[in-house]
Amino acid sequence: MRTVSGNFERIDVRPKKTRHRWYVLANRVGAVIYEDLPDAPFHFVERMKNPKGHALEGQLDSDRPGMMRSSAGNGSIHHGMDKTFRHHERAAAAFAKAIARKLLAKKRTGKFTELVIAAEPHFLGLIRQELAPELKPLIAHEINREYLEGSDQEMRKAILGAILKKERK
Repeated sequence: MRTVSGNFERIDVRPKKTRHRWYVLANRVGAVIYEDLPDAPFHFVERMKNPKGHALEGQLDSDRPGMMRSSAGNGSIHHGMDKTFRHHERAAAAFAKAIARKLLAKKRTGKFTELVIAAEPHFLGLIRQELAPELKPLIAHEINREYLEGSDQEMRKAILGAILKKERK
């Protein structure tokens, strides 16, 4: 196409790469995924639930701590084993893994190009641990706060406010 000055204007016919951002709002009980679409910002995609996230520790494991014999006294001394392992932690880690698997599967089908993950700090660490290496570069923002209460628009406002606050720092 010629311009007014008579020169040819360069027209770029390559398709423009569009950003398709997903927002993952999660805690150990559930996760909600939203996406930004050109005509519908912060559009609901999917909800994941973790019923074990609500369970009490005793409901996850009703066994009493075990016993072990000490090597002192020819094995005649018994010790109660400390129940330091928390089953809530195992349930949370399994749910973080399920979220990471879901994200990897959706990324491989081209559903998103960027991620924003918002979760309370400990659960965010569990999700980060479980993410596949190919997902980590897609993380645009991580927000150390839980946002699962309120309407979609209230959560959108809170998430975007947190991103702006983070970018200003």
